[in-house]
Order: sequence, then structure tokens, then C-alpha cells
Amino acid sequence: MSSPSAPRPAAAEPRRRDPEAVRGALLDAVTALLAEGQAISIGAVADRAGVSKGAAQHHFGTRAAMLEAVMDACLADFTAQLQAERAAGETDAARAYVRATFRGAPADGLVQWRAMLAALVVERAAARRWADWLDEDRRQDRPADSRDLILRLAADGLWLSDLLGLYRLSADDRTRLEADLLALQHASIGQGAAR
Repeated sequence: MSSPSAPRPAAAEPRRRDPEAVRGALLDAVTALLAEGQAISIGAVADRAGVSKGAAQHHFGTRAAMLEAVMDACLADFTAQLQAERAAGETDAARAYVRATFRGAPADGLVQWRAMLAALVVERAAARRWADWLDEDRRQDRPADSRDLILRLAADGLWLSDLLGLYRLSADDRTRLEADLLALQHASIGQGAAR
């Protein structure tokens, strides 16, 4: 007869995985690295997020997929800002774009937008995707009227200045600039004629 064996110790409870938390940490890591001008690789992002390289590959697969996720987040945020402007009564697409740009980038949100700018520079597919998004939004502008495009380009210039810290505008400066820019939409301008 064999002697009874000693009871086995209880197995450690398996580690609970939270895929959304891991994905969020990875997205935060790629965003931070891009905003800091660091090289982006599966390994670098995994190290920054404090997860395994396998986890990073599971969630994103490729560096391009990571950059696409940054684009997705930025486009979703800006689209929500545009929708908020339209819900507040702004029916003109170019004016909504300007208003969303002026209201859209709080200081803590600049990291995400800096990351997107870096993604646009290093990944041509990201730049094409942003251009496609802009083309779609511009379809709502008035045809053959350059003033809407002028508004958008000026708003893009403000966005870039904010990201790079070029012009240090006070809140009053921004308020006046927004009002003056929106007033330009109704100003009489030449239609591309030589002066």
C-alpha cells in the first residue's frame, strides 16, 4: 500500500490579464516616444510600456499598426471636436474646422498631436490617410471659394505653431485671432487674379 502523498500547495492564482489596459499602455508609450522624437520599434514601445515584446506584437503586430493607432486616436478626437462645434450650431464646415482647431489642443493634449505630427512625417501612409480625411471634410466647403481653404490653412498654421511652440499667444491673442480669421471668410478677396 502506498503512503498518501503530502498535499500539494495551492497553485498561485493565474495573473489576470487586462487587454485594454495593455493596449492603452502601449498606445501611451508609442505616443510619448513619437512626441519625444524617439525611434519607434516594437521593442522600444514594449520597454516603455513595461510589457513584453510579444504583448506589443499581439496588440499591434507592426510599427505601422502602432502609428495607425495614434492616427486613429487623433482623428477620433478631432472628429469629436468638429461634431461638438456643429452640435453647438456651427453649420459651416470651414468655420467648424477653425473653431475646433482653436479649442482643440489643451496643453496636455499636445503630446498626442505632436505624436501625430511625427507619425505624419515618418510614415507616408499616415500622411495619405490624413490628406484623405481632410479631402472628405473639405467636400462640405463652398465650391470654387478659396476663402474656406484660406481659413483651414491658417488654422493648420496655428495648430503647427502650437505644437512647436513657435508663437506664444495669450488667451486674448487667440480670441482676437479666431474672430479676425472667421471674419475673413466674409471679406471680399480676389479670385486668384494677378494684382
